[in-house]
Amino acid sequence: MENGMERLKRKYEKAMSALQTLKSALEDMGAVGRIAREAGESKDRLYKTFRDSLVQRFEYTFDTTWKCFAEYLALSGRVIEVKTPKSIFRDALKAGYLSEEEARIALQMVDERNLTTHGYNEQLIEAICSHIPEYYQVLAGVLLKIAAEMHW
Repeated sequence: MENGMERLKRKYEKAMSALQTLKSALEDMGAVGRIAREAGESKDRLYKTFRDSLVQRFEYTFDTTWKCFAEYLALSGRVIEVKTPKSIFRDALKAGYLSEEEARIALQMVDERNLTTHGYNEQLIEAICSHIPEYYQVLAGVLLKIAAEMHW
C-alpha cells in the first residue's frame, strides 16, 4: 500500500511531466510560423492544431498540478473539507503557500479550465490561450515550492 509521501512523489512526477509538455506546446506556438514555412503547410491550419494541443496540455497539467498540491497540503497537516481546485488554492493562500496575486491567477485559471470543457468557442479558446503563459508560471511555481519543501 502506498503511503502519503510516495503518493505525493508520484503525483509530483506526473505533474512535472505534464508541465514539460505544456512548456513544449508554448514553445511550439511561438514557432508555428517557422514550422509552417519549413513544412510547406498553411500557417492558419497548423496554428489551430497547435493551439488545440496547447489547450489540452493546459487542461491535464492543471489537473495533475492541483491534485498534487492537494496531496502536499494534506501531508503538511492542512485539513481541507472539500477538495476542489478552488478550495485548494484558497487554502494555499490562507496557509501562505501562494501570494494574493498567485491565488487570483490560480482562481482565474480554475474558471478558464472549466470553460474549456463546456463546448467549443473560438474566441473563448483564443482568450484562454493568451493566459496560458501566465498560468504556466503559476503552475511551475506551485511545483517548485513543493520540490523545495520536500527537498527534491
